[in-house]
Amino acid sequence: MKVEAIGKETIKPSSPTPNDLRTVKLSVYDQFLPPVYTVSVLFFSNSCRHDQTQREGPMFSEHDTSLKLKSSLSETLTRFYPLSGRINDGGDAIDCNDEGAVFVDARSDSTLLDFLKSPDFAALQRFLPLDTVENPYESAATWPLLLVKATYFKCGGLAIGICISHKIADAASISMFVRGWAATARGDSDSATYPEFTAAKFFPPASESTRFSGKITLDRKICATKRFVFDGSKIAELRRKVASGDVAEPTRVESITGLLWKCVVTASNSVSEKLLSKVLNQPVNLRGKVPSLLSENVMGNVMYSSMPLMIDGQGEVEIQDAVKDLRRKADELKRFIRDDGGSSLIGTKMVDLILSNISGLSYETHEPYSVSSWCKLPLYEADFGWGSPAWVTGNVAPALDNLMILIDSKDGAGVEAWVTLPEQVMLSFEQNAELLAFACPNPTVSV
Repeated sequence: MKVEAIGKETIKPSSPTPNDLRTVKLSVYDQFLPPVYTVSVLFFSNSCRHDQTQREGPMFSEHDTSLKLKSSLSETLTRFYPLSGRINDGGDAIDCNDEGAVFVDARSDSTLLDFLKSPDFAALQRFLPLDTVENPYESAATWPLLLVKATYFKCGGLAIGICISHKIADAASISMFVRGWAATARGDSDSATYPEFTAAKFFPPASESTRFSGKITLDRKICATKRFVFDGSKIAELRRKVASGDVAEPTRVESITGLLWKCVVTASNSVSEKLLSKVLNQPVNLRGKVPSLLSENVMGNVMYSSMPLMIDGQGEVEIQDAVKDLRRKADELKRFIRDDGGSSLIGTKMVDLILSNISGLSYETHEPYSVSSWCKLPLYEADFGWGSPAWVTGNVAPALDNLMILIDSKDGAGVEAWVTLPEQVMLSFEQNAELLAFACPNPTVSV
């Protein structure tokens, strides 16, 4: 499949950012995150259109659709104004200077249906505008903070790839932005999102003294990223299997995380003789959990990172034990929030706990993994005026090692897992019989 850029433009807010909003502080949590982009790709097909009487011919006129996307993005940036700015030299704030976001138009020589037959990760990257920046790591930490790519398939379908610097956006943030932009595009002002850039009022604000001084390099392990899909019936079966007296009704995410963790540990043990402890990090979205301090519209990285699972050396994992530990950590967080009573210092206390969790970790003694759940984020509600997406996917780019992303299938019952592991570990992982009893490797996306 070939994707060729046919145009590139800088989109600025339709109205200048007021002087009193020209600086947005980053939180210390934002500052510590690696310089990558939080990314999502939304695919729209002819069958998505509202007018079902006209199904023949291209759904999207390149010229008209591009104008609509660009003009609505310009309007949306007046509300999401930091995305047009750049992170300052100190790395502790965003200068909201309206420099703009990058927008790329592109064409694919494939049809959408052909691509969705087997949507591999390498091909998926072609719908992201990362090739417009010289170094994605430097760009994610400086500027541009927002990049967009609209790719038109020869069948008339459309892919919209969105990259927002992880320094200012977690998964919930990119969902908020996408739905806000879509509402503006379809002219639905009542549904327009008004974000709050107040993460640094919850977590301690970043400062030059807390700036991460290390450098991210490209000398990383050779990794593979693959997609595994759990349909609703298989998830129900898995939940029944992992239920226990300690966790009588495990959630979808708990059950799938427990299974993936067991299979990852087994695969890692099979290819490595190093006696490294394996640690699983699980970021938790805090929006709605501390309602007195955090609304659902807070933009930024509003997460609590816990280390719920750890296995020593060549130890093995029992799924029920993993699910029990996941539930125990979730209950501990609830009690912590409840006992704190929503005081203004709770964010500081959480950062202290996060730092305490990671202070004893070292790459020489520990093998870190992360699982991030995007489940229940309403990305399929992103209607730009031509209906909901046929398929939505998300990740971070450039892809991080040892990362698992969980995202809802379109029916809301299934879950897609994008798993990134070292190549040799992946070869063992993807052949695990217990995994394959519940998950299907990269099935065709139904449109």
